[in-house]
Amino acid sequence: MNNFTKVNILILMLLIPVLIMYAYSYRTSIRVLQQNIQDSQMSRLSFLFKQLNDNVNQLSMMANVLLKDPNVKEFRDLDLYGDEINFFKTVQIISQKLNLQSVANTFSNSIVIYAPRIQKAIGQYSLVSYDAQDLYGHADPNWRYDRETGQFILYAFDPIYENNVAANARLIAKVSFKSDNIVKMLDNYHSEGTGETFLFRPGARTIVKSSDYPALIDQIADQIGQWKLGEQGNATVDIEGSSYMINYLKSNELGWYLVDYVPLQNILSPITANRKFFYLFLGVMLLVSLMISYILYQNIRIPIKDLIRSVQQLKKGNYSTRIRVKSDNEFTFLILKFNEMAGEIENLIGKVYAEEIRSREATLKQLQSQINPHFLYNCLAFMKSMAVLEEKESIVAMAVNLSKYYRYTTRNERQLVTVREEMELVRHYLAIQNLQMKRLSIHIDIPPTMLDLPIPRLLIQPVVENAIIHGIESDPDAGRIVIRGEQVEGENWITVEDDGPGMSDEERLALSKKINLPLTDEIGCGLWNVHQRLKYQFDPESGLVFEASQPSGLKVILHWK
Repeated sequence: MNNFTKVNILILMLLIPVLIMYAYSYRTSIRVLQQNIQDSQMSRLSFLFKQLNDNVNQLSMMANVLLKDPNVKEFRDLDLYGDEINFFKTVQIISQKLNLQSVANTFSNSIVIYAPRIQKAIGQYSLVSYDAQDLYGHADPNWRYDRETGQFILYAFDPIYENNVAANARLIAKVSFKSDNIVKMLDNYHSEGTGETFLFRPGARTIVKSSDYPALIDQIADQIGQWKLGEQGNATVDIEGSSYMINYLKSNELGWYLVDYVPLQNILSPITANRKFFYLFLGVMLLVSLMISYILYQNIRIPIKDLIRSVQQLKKGNYSTRIRVKSDNEFTFLILKFNEMAGEIENLIGKVYAEEIRSREATLKQLQSQINPHFLYNCLAFMKSMAVLEEKESIVAMAVNLSKYYRYTTRNERQLVTVREEMELVRHYLAIQNLQMKRLSIHIDIPPTMLDLPIPRLLIQPVVENAIIHGIESDPDAGRIVIRGEQVEGENWITVEDDGPGMSDEERLALSKKINLPLTDEIGCGLWNVHQRLKYQFDPESGLVFEASQPSGLKVILHWK
């Protein structure tokens, strides 16, 4: 990792903790603020909830108290007295009491007393019509909401054990109030606040004050209707990209939920604005950091890269490389001295280059001369064996192929030949060997793109000879020779493979080490010469590689670039 990268990482290490700390602080502030908002809204909602329940409870108690009133009890038995004056007097007294009880409650309400036995009903002002069918069909001791009239209605019975059996009750009190009372309370509750409050019951129409956002309330009600609601609770929901905090309480008297929602964006907008300013400040810091990084890159990183690149060029042998002076800074002196050093090295290399070339050519000719006697010795030994056996045709074939071989090897005007020419020599050699070993099976597959590649003389034949002598001759069941050529990722491969006994992993490793050591009497000169000539002619990475052949045998790979 270079210093320029380290500086950039250091800058990021300074900015990232700031961003992390701000993000943590922002999330903490939002969480605390939301909790405070929730507590505040729940407190206000509880107060409103208490007001609503108090009014409803007062109306419920009023209905039961009226049924205990002596005048009301007298009303149920008026037919027994048969006194019409007393009847109207009692009706007037009861109406006045009903009216007084009605105006005593905050909610505008209506009270009716029913006497089922005498089929009479008294309202707040006078007698009202007695509808037995309506009374018996709807009388319920629990608060019920009538959607047609928009009223909450409660019935009280005397005696109490006659609940839900209106026909057997002696007295029934009906108390009702319009939902407009609740709407008025909600208007007062949110006169200066944000958000809205409404009454909600799953499957029923919501009761809400005149709202500017009826569609939003319907969407919130739809979401709440899908929840599993308890006695109270809260949640945050997202509707059309906006977040809303919702609190609810259940009125056990009415059986409805008092729901309050607050748009969080309106409350959190100051914090969100501060966040934008922080991001702007962080962006300015990042821009300044990039400018600093750019200055460092131009004045430090680029000169260092130029120096490294030029040193690499010197290492590869390009001694004419120079660094162009782009600006006057601390690196100018270093660059000038490097250019002077490169010039001196180039002069020195020019003086010794010719001598090195002459030395390499001498080495190549010496190595090649070591191969020729070795091959000639093997051929003469073969001809001697054939003469003893009186194999004239084999001797003639050997002589013909040997003459072509030496015609090829004695042309010293060219040290490099093509793969095509070298393979012709290999075919002559294999023809000679096939005269002696009838079991030879030869397969040659060299792609046309490799046939015209230049290689040193006598490079492939020694490897083929080694495969026959050490691989096939020692195994009477062996006899397959495969020569293949490949070009893989810019590298040239020629593989010579036999099906002889092969070598173990340890033997192949030892042979690979020996061909890289100086030549001794213990090392055969054939493979060693081929390996060394590949390294001299091409690059140090070229040479021979030994691998196991399947199912048996040895695979020798010549590779060069």
